[in-house]
Amino acid sequence: MCRGAVAFEYDAGRRRTLKVRLDALKLFLICCWPMWVLAAEEISIVEYSSGAIVGKIGSVSVGRIDYIRLDQFAQALGLPFQQKDRLKQFCLIVGNKKVCCSAINPFFSVDEEIRQLPLNVLYRNGRYYAPLQWFLSALEDVWPFSLEFRPRQKELYLDRGYRQVVHIDAEQLQNGFLFRIQLSKPIEFSDIYTSESNGWFYVDLFGARVDTLNTVICKRVGEKIRDFVPIQLSEETARLSFRISGKVQEKKVISGENSAQIVVSLRTVDQVSPDLLAELERERQKWKIDVIIIDPGHGGKDPGAVGRNGLYEKKAVLDIALELKKQLESRLDVKVLMTRDRDRFVPLKQRTKFANSHGGKLFISLHADANPVRSLRGHTVYFLGPAKTEDARIVAQFENSVIQFEDSQDHYKDFGGAAFILGANAQNAYHKESQELADLIDQKLTQQCSLHGHGVRQAGFYVLYGASMPNILIETAFISNRDDEKKLRNQSFQKRMSTAICDAIVEFKTRQEGDF
Repeated sequence: MCRGAVAFEYDAGRRRTLKVRLDALKLFLICCWPMWVLAAEEISIVEYSSGAIVGKIGSVSVGRIDYIRLDQFAQALGLPFQQKDRLKQFCLIVGNKKVCCSAINPFFSVDEEIRQLPLNVLYRNGRYYAPLQWFLSALEDVWPFSLEFRPRQKELYLDRGYRQVVHIDAEQLQNGFLFRIQLSKPIEFSDIYTSESNGWFYVDLFGARVDTLNTVICKRVGEKIRDFVPIQLSEETARLSFRISGKVQEKKVISGENSAQIVVSLRTVDQVSPDLLAELERERQKWKIDVIIIDPGHGGKDPGAVGRNGLYEKKAVLDIALELKKQLESRLDVKVLMTRDRDRFVPLKQRTKFANSHGGKLFISLHADANPVRSLRGHTVYFLGPAKTEDARIVAQFENSVIQFEDSQDHYKDFGGAAFILGANAQNAYHKESQELADLIDQKLTQQCSLHGHGVRQAGFYVLYGASMPNILIETAFISNRDDEKKLRNQSFQKRMSTAICDAIVEFKTRQEGDF
């Protein structure tokens, strides 16, 4: 055996010996308690709302740091837990998340995410101890309740954040009932459950409290709401019981994001008057998306932006618009109209005028972006409003410069600065819907077209001004970028882009008409 081989075998032996010693040291640290541990104490868990002590947790002090027993902590808060002593691991379930920590280790996991404490979790005699304040802070976003430790008093205050039922309006309608339930705090939609049995309609609210002696909280209107009974089913669930006439044929529960109000609509077997049905049908038709206007930008004497290899913006967006029209007509029972279907010039003011006069319910303006920075690529979706970024302002300025090709620019003389912004905000009653449609189109284009997305922005585009419907402008790609220009020439890419926009419109139409 050569000398090098002997040296290698000697080093390997030293490493094995060192590993055995380290393993023995680790076992010693796990089994032994730090020498500077002070006397064990108990920490009281106090219900914040009532001041009642709901549990006690064993704790020890290491230096000036309070450590709590994790098993008693979980039991006191009603959290399921599991000890894996062979692995020296403790896991507890908080809501739908699993939190696991290991003995003599500062690292712990929340599902698949790894987090770190500034101090180790300690272990002795099958018990796991965590540094209390650090542990609470590290899981602040996980707790379904509020926890505040007061070290001098050795008290841990628990605020479960129960919502209080404040007021209820119960209204009898021609075809059913409408309940408006006001809470002291917002509620998640998933925490609301409704049911019906033997003439009673129930609304169960998880994480809520109701004063069972205060029936005055329910203001009843109409003889067919026969009774109201509030019940606290459990520590965590309040039940509102309404005794009503007629069998529920259809129900709808509405609770907006971060809203403390719940609206429950019930339709019963009661007959609806013909006048009301006619009014509802007129309202439904008003919101029905049955006419879509596609606006291919530029055209005729206005070429728009020109690519490095000679592609005109006016041609690229017309090709996409024609494909989009074809797909919309094949997938939806709608009328699709175009502000231009060939290479001709259309003044900006005529485009929204065309959309309004033909009863348009959506206005989609298609363009291709350009920038002196040739490396810029990808799509951007805009809706009408004051520009928030310099890039958005420049894009709007370029698209608005089309008015130089028009015979007269008098129509736009008041379209500058604050006057334009105020006028746009006053006219655009579809701001929220426009933004929602823009978000959907941005998502679909990013997912389906392998394009870099610059997101959703707002800017003052003249072409969107005055459109009495949800309206957006899509910069499909950067024609000034060599790769994007190549894509815009490609029929397969044009079809993919049209499909993505069509998918977004179909989803938007379904949402809007379903909500009504």
